[in-house]
Amino acid sequence: MSNHVRHFVLTGDGRIREFSPEQAARVAAGASRMPEYAESRVRYLQLTLEDETDSEIRIQSAGASIRFDADGKMLEAGPSTPDDQISGFEHDAVIQWVLRDRPAVGPTFH
Repeated sequence: MSNHVRHFVLTGDGRIREFSPEQAARVAAGASRMPEYAESRVRYLQLTLEDETDSEIRIQSAGASIRFDADGKMLEAGPSTPDDQISGFEHDAVIQWVLRDRPAVGPTFH
């Protein structure tokens, strides 16, 4: 069994951006800035993929709201407010993006 953690930022204008685990850790620790998000609040989605078996994948997700200062340094991260919830469509779109490279298996007919 293996685990893969993926990190995404969702903006109010409909953009979705993926970050490497290393970059996400640097931003969370305050060691890296994201000037493109200066003075803004964005939604964050973390997906953990667990390969249970050769034929089964388990996905866990966690969302948050992240606020940045004028320089693009993360000020705070916390639960999403009702105004910045991740929609079901956005959630499913990110999951489909993560699964895009997995081989598709057709249905089995009996």
